Amino acid sequence: MSQLNFTGRAGGLSLLGLLVASFAHGQGLGNSPYSRLGLGDANGNTGGVRQMSMGGIGVAAPNSVNVNELNPALLYYTARTTFEGGYSAQFKTLRNTVSSQRTGSANLGYLALAVPISRRWAGAVGLKPFSAVDYESNTVDPVQGAPGAQVAKQYKGSGGLAEAYVSQAIRIGKGLTVGGSAGYVFGNIEQRLATLVSPSSSTPASELTNDVFLQDVHYSDFTFRVGAHYRGKVNDNVNFNVGGVYGFASKLDGTRTTTFSREDVNGVTVASTTLETDAAGRATVPGQAQLGVSFDNNKNWSLNLDASRQQWSKFRAFGEQGGSAGVPLSDVYRLGVGGELTPDPTSVEN
Repeated sequence: MSQLNFTGRAGGLSLLGLLVASFAHGQGLGNSPYSRLGLGDANGNTGGVRQMSMGGIGVAAPNSVNVNELNPALLYYTARTTFEGGYSAQFKTLRNTVSSQRTGSANLGYLALAVPISRRWAGAVGLKPFSAVDYESNTVDPVQGAPGAQVAKQYKGSGGLAEAYVSQAIRIGKGLTVGGSAGYVFGNIEQRLATLVSPSSSTPASELTNDVFLQDVHYSDFTFRVGAHYRGKVNDNVNFNVGGVYGFASKLDGTRTTTFSREDVNGVTVASTTLETDAAGRATVPGQAQLGVSFDNNKNWSLNLDASRQQWSKFRAFGEQGGSAGVPLSDVYRLGVGGELTPDPTSVEN
């Protein structure tokens, strides 16, 4: 994972608008087999470029230079109007016992604009990925009881969900800040299963057809998070920070359209049947709890520890445990340690 970011005082809103379209159309990061499960590869609320550079750590790591919306309470420390964007790149090799594949891509990762409103109040707006679906798997197996016959299957999925959010932070006492974030999640997930049966190796290609089951689901709804942060002194040279974030469980409204079609080997549809159109349902996304503690000297170093938990075993989509793949998901526990060091914080050239 690599990230690039940029900050500026002006022009943030216009640039935000220009980049939304490219974000919405390109969230995948290359073939990711596990994105077939649930809503895809979920964003674990690991913050922006500064937090990602420390391994997604930052629930209790305030700074005045970058936007830290991982914990909305930390927006209070925003010293000036800051626009920030991140790009994500991923390159990987997928292997099984018989073959391997190299894949990867780069996409716009997130956008954020933070504004100090008063001495006690700050806010932010932004756009970030909620989940990404990008996978393709092809298998060829013999047909039991039919010598020479083979069945080829293709599993393919694309799309994902994005979250546009508004966050606010307020200082309510010395060293104590609280914040909240309201987000709107939206997007489409398309999944395709194609099956081709060849009676024998001598069967002409013109006689083969693909049976294709296609499912397209559109999700949209609101999500909410709250956060708190306290900053105090260990001594005259070292500060400590304690923070917490809770993302409430949400039920994303969905509409699902499924079709069954038959294609020739060139991908041309020869017959099609719509099984359901805009069938209503929901995806139950579990809540997430995050806690963090950090130490810094308010100048050039910090050390941070974060822990989080999300009960994905409670995930349901259209009443199915684990979603359309029918595979129950496991709870996610995460523990991370990160830090940063700036040898010369007053330097302009380095």
